[in-house]
Amino acid sequence: MQRTVTDVTIVGSGIAGSVLSLLLKRRGIKHVLLAREERKSIQLSETLPPSTLPLLEQMDLLELFEESSSRTFGYHSIWGSEHVISDDFFNHNPFKFGLKLDKPKLLGEFRKLNQDNILSFNSLLDVDVIDGRAFVTIAVEKEEHLIESKLVIDATGRNSAVLKQLGVLTESFDELISFTCHLPFKKHPNLIHKVFVESFEQGWGIVSSLNKEINVMTIFTQKGSAVHQQLKSYRNWNDILQPTQGLKFFLEENYEAKVIGGNANSSKASKIAGNHWLSLGDAAISFDPLSSHGVSNAIYCANEAANSIQVFLEKGATQSLNDYGHKLSSIFQAYLEHKSKLYNTEKRWSDSSFWQNARTTSTENRREPISSVSDQKI
Repeated sequence: MQRTVTDVTIVGSGIAGSVLSLLLKRRGIKHVLLAREERKSIQLSETLPPSTLPLLEQMDLLELFEESSSRTFGYHSIWGSEHVISDDFFNHNPFKFGLKLDKPKLLGEFRKLNQDNILSFNSLLDVDVIDGRAFVTIAVEKEEHLIESKLVIDATGRNSAVLKQLGVLTESFDELISFTCHLPFKKHPNLIHKVFVESFEQGWGIVSSLNKEINVMTIFTQKGSAVHQQLKSYRNWNDILQPTQGLKFFLEENYEAKVIGGNANSSKASKIAGNHWLSLGDAAISFDPLSSHGVSNAIYCANEAANSIQVFLEKGATQSLNDYGHKLSSIFQAYLEHKSKLYNTEKRWSDSSFWQNARTTSTENRREPISSVSDQKI
């Protein structure tokens, strides 16, 4: 068995793990970034709102993100009424635009910058904390490799692979699920921006351009809703979205689209940080996509984690890790309250089970802890 000794082990090389790795590298903190070959999945059209750009500028990451993005200047929505509402980013300050990410390109750039710290692996076999040290066992091809460090970081997203190994549960606060497909690019003649959101009786949907050839459409509903099973097949989408004003325009008739389902619920680790470990991004707190802050959350968590890790390594005190966990818990509580307000602005369809559940308060909507939200079958 091969053995590596370092200060920090980051498991997961998505946005959260990659940003953290670069921040630690800049601070001269010895670490390993464990990167597993990404499973093929449908590419999403992800956007950073203008509110995130000052943080990127402060972190000296704005130029890197801009090089792997295109600027976007707003979005349209039909929510709470029959009228189209436009959010034009030129009303925002100090940045009057958002960034539509080319995520594969961005992660490729991070991989180049972090290459000296990356260790590729096939599977995570074990994680344990013993006598103030974190031990991570991985499989590299057909051999086992043990990484010993002072801290282990879960950056594995909703899968929460490290937290599972440590026996930390994930709390689910709703049962929102998503169904996504790629469609030929269409531009609505009456819409300026290339992002459009609309609610309907059994959920809501968003369509956003991925590039000049592809639109990404995602429909959100509640697990077990009247349209849950039908949404698995694209051939049913036209009937389901026929009552909508805008979403149905972007559908393509006589077209075969592969639909990918996934969890999109709000969730939080029952414990975000411990004495020699912490979680970040979706492994720590994951947001409803309606918030449009999924990637922003990953960036913010990585920045806060880097600060906490540096204090921990310099002073040997775990208080910085506890403070990090408390800060994220407070942010998540504020998010739940904001999420409740957003869903409560939609007063139509009073008999719809989806909207009845979506409008409940965060405490009323809380579920019992589960081992991992990714274990739920779609």
